[in-house]
Amino acid sequence: MGYFNVLRVEDVMRSERSHSKVGQGRFYKIGLIRGKSLCHYADSSINISGSVLFFFDPQLPYVWKSLSADQTGFLCVFEDTFFTEKMKANIGQLPMFREGGEPVHFLTAEQDDVVSGIFSRMLEELSSDYLYKYDLLRNYVTELIHFALKKKTMENNDKYVGMWVTADGYIRHELLPGGRYDEARGKRKSAYQGSYRLTGDHIDYKDDTGFTADGEFREGILYHAGMVLYREEKRS
Repeated sequence: MGYFNVLRVEDVMRSERSHSKVGQGRFYKIGLIRGKSLCHYADSSINISGSVLFFFDPQLPYVWKSLSADQTGFLCVFEDTFFTEKMKANIGQLPMFREGGEPVHFLTAEQDDVVSGIFSRMLEELSSDYLYKYDLLRNYVTELIHFALKKKTMENNDKYVGMWVTADGYIRHELLPGGRYDEARGKRKSAYQGSYRLTGDHIDYKDDTGFTADGEFREGILYHAGMVLYREEKRS
């Protein structure tokens, strides 16, 4: 089994003279940090204020500079050998670890509570004498990954939620929160209803009758089943 550890950020900061951390070596890192920081990774820089959940691949160079002395949070550090063979083979394909992905996720207060709870359980479990604690710790790491994936999916959904209409107004195609859609055609309300799933700017539909279709969002326009739909702006 590979190396695995969970630490409190404030303990790490007390033990290190420098407040600037350069990413290198063989370790994956998942952390929750509260406070002001500046993060440089790949060709991007992010000013951070508040709570963030971050994921760093050992192959991704980064510099994390603390801008406040009162930072708190958690840091999980592990090698890929900590995972099962299946997970080890797939971890590099996850959006948060993949080159060009998004390793930093800003959190609301409610989201901070959820993530902090997972890290707290990890810390507690790490010090226990439970025979299968590392299996449980793998599950907690996976839970953090799925939390970020689900958060991103919901944010993508929210980005396109609303009413989309053809130029003549005949088709009114509403993407509802929660992955449902309702389409009116002329005077016929709810002519089509079903579910949708977003993957980036691609949308897949499944009508309640079983019919499937897809579409693409390009430059603020929805291209779907031969139709061109425009977002209807909300009236104040």
